[in-house]
Amino acid sequence: MSSPRKEQQQRGRSPGTGPGRARSTADESQFAGDCHLAAGELDAAIRDYRKAVGQDQANPDRRTRLGDAYCLAGESAKALSQYKEAIRTNPRKAEPHYSLAELYRSYGKWQAAVVEYRRAVEYDASNPLYRFKLGKALWECGLKQAAIAETEKAVELARTDSFYHFGLAEFYSRVGRLEEAITHFQHATIYAPDDPYYAIRLGALLLRCGRTHEAIDVLSTAVRLKKDDPAYHCLLADAYLREGMEAEAVLHYRRAGVLDDYDAVNLSMIRRMVDEEYSRTPR
Repeated sequence: MSSPRKEQQQRGRSPGTGPGRARSTADESQFAGDCHLAAGELDAAIRDYRKAVGQDQANPDRRTRLGDAYCLAGESAKALSQYKEAIRTNPRKAEPHYSLAELYRSYGKWQAAVVEYRRAVEYDASNPLYRFKLGKALWECGLKQAAIAETEKAVELARTDSFYHFGLAEFYSRVGRLEEAITHFQHATIYAPDDPYYAIRLGALLLRCGRTHEAIDVLSTAVRLKKDDPAYHCLLADAYLREGMEAEAVLHYRRAGVLDDYDAVNLSMIRRMVDEEYSRTPR
């Protein structure tokens, strides 16, 4: 889960508006709440957000902040009430719809989440996070092509953000559009060159497509970035074995050592991304 501060930045939050001194005082309370939230002081954050709501009741941003804090505190009923009141105050404000969708998502109410994500997108069409989350919810509802379309739009809005490229690549790979998936996994590794998981996923897909030499280069990068991960060494060894490079394969199997239960499950999952038959490669 991202930090509250990072989440607020992704959502494009800014201080609310209001008349004169009321605005200033409410902004001060809201800022204090943000600071407490960033410091992990949830009770204090809720106290300050409640104060901001009381000082500026016509501003839906105050209630949305309070609702988000209630969500973090596990008080979903109170969060729901704040989101709905924020929407009643200003139905065309995107963020309360997004927060309500997130609450529905957390309870697996995907169709209700889709409705609210769509409204968030309608009122803030340039926000890539809203479109990405809508795509995820559509996928959970079985609407795969619609999910891909929304995720493509998210990528268009944030072309240099590895997160959205990775999400689109995952969708493409699941529907068999493997070359397009490779392209976007590659973009993810370009824009986040220090992320070993992006590299391992690209390498696994290259292996699946028979592009073993390219996979070795990418998997070598993943191993360099995460030297102590036995599963990564094993997958690189598998790739070397496919190329007939037995000495290199043995070297990385040895570096992997004996896998514990966690690493064995992780390796099994990664190998299944290549294909079922390859997951039985002998060591």
